Order: sequence, then C-alpha cells, then structure tokens
Amino acid sequence: MSTLFKKLAEDGYVTFDGLSFGDSSKEIATNIGTVINVPGAKTVQELRPANKASLEASSYSGNYGVEEFPFHSDMAHWFRPPRYLLLCCRVPALSVETRVVKSERIFEGEDIHDLRRALFRPRRRLNGHLSPLRLVEGDFYRWDSLFIQPINKLALSLRSRVIGRLAKVSYEAVVLGNCNQCLLIDNWQTFHSRSAVTAEGMNRRLERVYLAEVKG
Repeated sequence: MSTLFKKLAEDGYVTFDGLSFGDSSKEIATNIGTVINVPGAKTVQELRPANKASLEASSYSGNYGVEEFPFHSDMAHWFRPPRYLLLCCRVPALSVETRVVKSERIFEGEDIHDLRRALFRPRRRLNGHLSPLRLVEGDFYRWDSLFIQPINKLALSLRSRVIGRLAKVSYEAVVLGNCNQCLLIDNWQTFHSRSAVTAEGMNRRLERVYLAEVKG
C-alpha cells in the first residue's frame, strides 16, 4: 500500500492489480479509501464508449462520443470536487489510452493574484446556485473547458492560455490492457483525458468510483 500511494503522491496517479484489494470495484474502492456517493448517480458507474447521438449532452460521451476527450478534472463544476477517482477495467481495449498530466505544470508562471480574480461558473445551476469558481483553489486545481465557463475578462484570457498549453503538453499515457487492472487518479492534482476510441476498442468497459481519501 505505501509504495502505491507514494507513487500516487508523486505522479498524481498509480496503476495496480485490483484483485489485490477485492473482487468488485466497490470492494476495491472501500479497501483503499473512503467512497463518495455522487447525488443522482450510482456509486459504481459503468463507462462504455458510445456515439454521442445516443446520449445526453450532460456527459463527456454525450458531447464527444468516441472522439478524443479533452483534458479535464472530474466534477470541476462542484465547489469542492471529489479528491480521487478510481477506474477499474472490466473489458480491456489496447487501442484506448487514458492520458494524465500534473495540473501545476499548466499554471506555471501565472500571477497568483490574477488566478484569484479569474472567476468561472458552472454551465448549469448546481442545486439551484451558480457559485463563482477559481481554477486554482487553495490545495487543488480544477479544469473543464465544457462544463465551467469564464465570468470575467481575466477568466476568459486564462481559459485561452490553459487550452493552448494543454493542446501541446507532454503527458503520461496509461492503457488499461488487462481485466481487473485499476487506475487511481488524484483529481485535485492532475488533469486527465481519453484518446479516441477505434472500432477495436468499442467493447471497452470500465467502472468508476469516486473517493474522498485513500489509506496511505
């Protein structure tokens, strides 16, 4: 456990054999940390490639389908997003990769005062509210080019710079190529994306669980 989570702290993500911690995704998540129940969603969420025409526009798949997903952090429109997300592979696809980049790299050189004044908001109301959000908020980073929108000129300029940096950033590519292989991502310290899904990867199936903390 300590070796795994040392790598998680250093790199912002870690892969491991899920069978070392349990048989199901929920059991694995419970054994490595504290599970979050997302309102309106199942604790264990199944992720399958799908054409966007068949899905609602409130998800990444509904907007991008089998095309490449842009870099983002999950639940960036929440005032305080989940700390970790766990992806467990149930049907592997060697042609599809998850891409991970440390968030701090994207904000190097930014003025801390401008970051505080650059305000964003969720694209839609969350629990009836549109709370202003910052991309760098104390101990975590957030990013989503789709579901959070700039409020002021500083935010609009910052958004443009972040998109430009992410378009050319070097990243770590992770292929969940074995059944029961897991990927644990620090959602506060990294951004992640998914490569486009080819015909060979359409059977890919992952299960996702959100965690508030992990056991170091």
